[in-house]
Amino acid sequence: MSKVWIPTSKQHELLFAELGRCVYVFQGIEARLKMMLPHLIPPGKDASLAGEDPSNWRLYLDSKNTLGPLIQKLKEHVDSSHPELLDRDWTQIVKYRNEVMHHYVEQPFSRLDTESKFYEALNFLRHRRETAVPLLLILQDICIGLIDRLESDGAHTESIKLQWRAPNNSFKPRPLRGSA
Repeated sequence: MSKVWIPTSKQHELLFAELGRCVYVFQGIEARLKMMLPHLIPPGKDASLAGEDPSNWRLYLDSKNTLGPLIQKLKEHVDSSHPELLDRDWTQIVKYRNEVMHHYVEQPFSRLDTESKFYEALNFLRHRRETAVPLLLILQDICIGLIDRLESDGAHTESIKLQWRAPNNSFKPRPLRGSA
């Protein structure tokens, strides 16, 4: 009879830390989209949702909208010479978010009954996070610029300002020992 493989506590810590980073990145994208969407001016319009009625700036922040519907709203505000590429990339990020948030335990490696499944689980999470981080950083920069502009216009942003200023270096992946 072969010995059953069991992850060490350190391996569990690594796995759950990576899972937490994934959740943070996907929730960070959602939060930043919720903050900036009311301030974007759709093509063919003269004003943003927040510009028409200043109370509308919290419309998405107070909503239960998740990444899929938020990305759809963002698409309405983006003019691109290659919309199919944006659509492909953004659809992939939504798919990855849903795999992490809703289907992680359904993955064949989730039992962690072998060391190779442990590394497969870590790589699964890491790949999804690394795919989403560039969008998070872009949205982060846009939100910082938006907050700076709102502040210069005299808008009251103190209550949300600190929430959007995360250090960029907090998203850098750490090397994984023993991965193939």
